[in-house]
Amino acid sequence: MKFRLFPSDTRGLELLRDLATEVHQCVGVLSEMLGSDEDRDLHLEALNASEVKTTDLHYAVLTHLRTSYVNPLPREDVYTFSRLLHEAVEQLSGAGVLIGHLGNRQLSHRAAEQLELIGRQAELTTQALGQLQRLDDLEDLWLDLVRISKRAHRTHRTWIGEIGELSKAGTIIRHRSVAEQFLVAAQSLRAVADHLGRVLVKES
Repeated sequence: MKFRLFPSDTRGLELLRDLATEVHQCVGVLSEMLGSDEDRDLHLEALNASEVKTTDLHYAVLTHLRTSYVNPLPREDVYTFSRLLHEAVEQLSGAGVLIGHLGNRQLSHRAAEQLELIGRQAELTTQALGQLQRLDDLEDLWLDLVRISKRAHRTHRTWIGEIGELSKAGTIIRHRSVAEQFLVAAQSLRAVADHLGRVLVKES
């Protein structure tokens, strides 16, 4: 049975959109880090601030779900979306720390490609969460999210193959750690898409 939204029901969805926005904010900060090795401390502070904010938002989602009587989606679904978005910000923040350890060493252009895909995932996720009251309009968005997630995995495989051609073991480890951190962030957003698919099936 399809659900109906009332004005008082939208708080949880607003919090989810705020969480998705923070994911996109982290992508912007990481893009700046890839473009320059200056102001790393400021970038890391910004990433840490986003992580703190998403923790607060995640807690606010939990509090809202425990105190509200009517929700636009089952509580478990809203909480799952919140948890996955929270994890994505944690993972992107961790990527920033790893990039900081590289110093002035330059990453492959694959890093920027991967980050662009993660940013696109975040944009589509924010858009999808803003349309949860119109499930019939979300199938195309869901499909786009799945396609971009597949591209992120292909980019990761290519990046790892190129990293293997580097000569120094320490350099390989550092670069691979950043690549893996980007991958887990992309996987969290893929998990958001997968859960969106389950919601579409369940609520149709």
